[in-house]
Parts: sequence; C-alpha cells; structure tokens
Amino acid sequence: MATDPADTASVSGVGFGDYYRAHAGPLVALSLLRGADLVEAARLAQDSMTVARRWMDLLGANAAGAAKDTRTPVVTAQALRAWTCRMTVGGGCGVLRPAHGTVPALLGRGSTDALVQARTVVALAPLRELNERQLNVTAFRLAGCAPGAIGYELGLSMPKVHRTLRHVGKLLGAETGARQARGAEAPGEADGAGAAEGAAEAEVRFAELLGELATALDSVLDLRAGLDEVSGSIGADGATARRAPGPPLWNLGSSLPVPPFGAPVLHSFAEPAPSGVRAYAAGLARCDAQGREAALGGFPAAELAAVRLGAVLALQVERFRQEAERSGTRATRDEFRREDAREFAVALAQDAALAAPMFDAVKDLYVPRRVGFLASGLADDDPWTNEVSYDGIEASLALAQFRRAAVRAALRASHRPGAASPQSGGPLAEALRQSLSDTHRMIHQLDGLNSDLSRAESTLPDGYYVDMTRDFDLHQSFHADLALGIDAVREALSQP
Repeated sequence: MATDPADTASVSGVGFGDYYRAHAGPLVALSLLRGADLVEAARLAQDSMTVARRWMDLLGANAAGAAKDTRTPVVTAQALRAWTCRMTVGGGCGVLRPAHGTVPALLGRGSTDALVQARTVVALAPLRELNERQLNVTAFRLAGCAPGAIGYELGLSMPKVHRTLRHVGKLLGAETGARQARGAEAPGEADGAGAAEGAAEAEVRFAELLGELATALDSVLDLRAGLDEVSGSIGADGATARRAPGPPLWNLGSSLPVPPFGAPVLHSFAEPAPSGVRAYAAGLARCDAQGREAALGGFPAAELAAVRLGAVLALQVERFRQEAERSGTRATRDEFRREDAREFAVALAQDAALAAPMFDAVKDLYVPRRVGFLASGLADDDPWTNEVSYDGIEASLALAQFRRAAVRAALRASHRPGAASPQSGGPLAEALRQSLSDTHRMIHQLDGLNSDLSRAESTLPDGYYVDMTRDFDLHQSFHADLALGIDAVREALSQP
C-alpha cells in the first residue's frame, strides 16, 4: 500500500472528540448552504460523524495492535475531512436513524429559536442565487478542499472549478473595484496575476462566511450532547441514544473487503442510451417483484461492489490523463496547473489507499502504489510531461487489470454453488462478459500507448508527439457503464 503522497498528518493519534468538535459545526453549515433545514443538516452531520467514529475506532485498534490485518490503511486528517464532507453533500449513509419527529442531540434546545434562524438566513443571503453545482463547489471549498480536490470530488474540469470559485467570491464581495472594471477582459486572462489577487481575496471572504455561519450556529449547537449521541453514550434527554446498527465497516462479503463509500460517482458521464450492465439494470427495473427476487438470489454483491469501485477510480484516472494531455498545448496550459493536478491526484491516491484491502483481496496488482506514484511525480513534474504520462498509463493499466480480475470474480460468483442456478447467469452474466471483452480491448490499447510513448522518448527526434487522447472517450464510457450500471442494478433490486 502506498503511503499518503500528500504527507499530511494521520488522525490515528487524534482523539475523536477533537475531530468532532472541529468539524461538526462546519458540516451543519455545509448542509445549510445546500438548502437543508437545521434539523436535517444536524442529522446529516451526525450521520457522517457516526461513520467517521467507526473509522477512528478501527485506527485506534490497529495502533493498539489488536488488528491482525496490516493492510488496513492510514487515514489522514485531510482524507477523513474530505470523506465526511462527501457523505454530507451526498445525503448521508443512513447510519444514524433517530425516531421520527425527534431533534438530533447536536441541536440542543435552541434549534427552533427565531433569532438563530434569522442569523443563519442573513449569513447565507449572499449565496441564495447559486445553483446546485455552485453550491457544491462552495461547500467543498468551505470544508477545506483545494480546487484540484474539488475537481476530483465533483467531476468538474479545473477551468470550471476556478470560474465557479471566482463567481462565488464576487458574490461574497471579494472582488475589488479594479477587478470589476476589468470585467470585459478575455477569458484566458483570468488566470493571470489579477485572478491570483482576486482568488486570495475570495479565500478571505470564504473564511469570513464560514465564521459567520459558525457564529450563527454557536448558540444552537450542543457539541457535548452531539458527541455523546454519536458515540452511543448518554443523549441530551438523559436517555441512552439509540442508533440503528450500521453496515459493516469493511465487508460486503467474507472475501472482498470494500470501504463503505470508496469514491465519488460521476453522473455526468452517463450515456444517453444504456448498454452493457446499464442495459441489464434497465431491464431489471421493469421486472415485477418476483423477477427481482429471483435476480437477487444470484446477485454477487461483494464482487460487483469491487468492480464498481475499481471502475470509478479508473474513470478518475482517465479524467486526469485527459486534462493533463490537454494542458500540454500552448493555448490551454494554464487550465490544469501543476498544483491543481497534484491536488486531484492526491485525492485520488487517498481513495485508492483506503481501498487497498479490496484491491489485495481481488488480486495483488499494486493499484494504490501506481496511483501513489502518479501523485508523487507531480511534486517535480508538470502534468503534461512524459514522466507523468508514464505514471498515468501505468495507473490506468493497473486499474484495467484489476477490473478484469474483479469482473472474472463476479462471473464466477454468479455461478457459485447455492446460487439460484437458472438465474445466476443469464442477462447479468452476458453483460459482464461484454464488459470483460471491453476490458481486454482497453488493456491492449493501453499497452500500445505505453509502447508508443516509450519509443517516442528513446528513438524518435525531439518534438515527436504521441496522440494521448485517442482512446479517452471510449475508455470513459466503458468505466461509466460499469459504475453507473451497478448502482442502477442495486437500486432496482432494493425496490419492494
């Protein structure tokens, strides 16, 4: 398993109480930014913190030597903060389920106070006209995510992230009169010194906004009671907090450990016409309850969870490689700067590190290490250089090989003894076989691309250009079909 390329401090030795007190309030503020009311915002924050506590418990057990599995990853403070923000923005994970009509202990007694509501509304007033994408970008920025990490989390290009941050900064009053006077400047000029100055001012205003939200919430949040509730201790009413048992932290099955929420899903890559696994999911959604129950009997849940996570991470690597290649042209070089590329790659590497036991359970393909090399290389090289290109192709190859091994495992599981034999193959197995064929093509193309780059560097004259963009769209569609298709299958099977 690769070490964290960002080299940030581990949370293994930090008490959960300190982490909770530092981040519960901002998580509530993030949900308020996105339109939730105070009660729902508190529930989402508590939900995310409940799972974060389980991560911390695992890390504490490892530090004490109670855990036998040395593959358990080290979770950095940055990774955990980004992950809890991801859970909150994504709607939580359903771990904390208070009785209907109750108020989370985090809100204390002032949750319905009109003055508190008014203060919160005033603090949020400058952002009332933001759309969903702009609110999401703002939420992750307030959570401390750098622009490159925001591009990773939300599936946005870096120019779009920076434009959104500048727009929000302007709404917050961060733009100076001089910047406003230059409103007619050419789009490419926005990445110059004036943009850097405006970005610095916007950062100050973002910090001020978070401070205003924290002040507005200070009189309503009872951090001690909220911490007790998350920890399963005594709640605000003096009774023992009751929490529904959450899903196991690692295991969806005995053989394939999978993190509870491994990587962001990029819905923007959905194709207009379903194919492969997505086509199977569309057919499954039209089945009656009896048909869905029969399909569930042979559904390889753990193996497909591994396939899905590998496909999502592979899609992220392809996005990185595509943006890096585009940034190598003279006209667009500033659109994916080294600092953005490194932040993107570090976020990707942290998710790969958290998923390391899953990769090892399928096959030892060194996926986290390959992705870690990609992030580490950006400390010295620009994203369009040959060195980073090699690392990117190697990461894509490792993930494609993992995808092949995971799909084969899912095919074997769909025919395992005891499964509903008439249904264990059928349309799902056919869709997986199609995916396996796609994977073979990807591996062959990536091998060829790697050879082209190696030959260009060693034997051809300076200035020789390797067309790195030729297969990106095709490979992204293959990965999106798997990731979104498996999500759609699980959604269809969960219907009553």
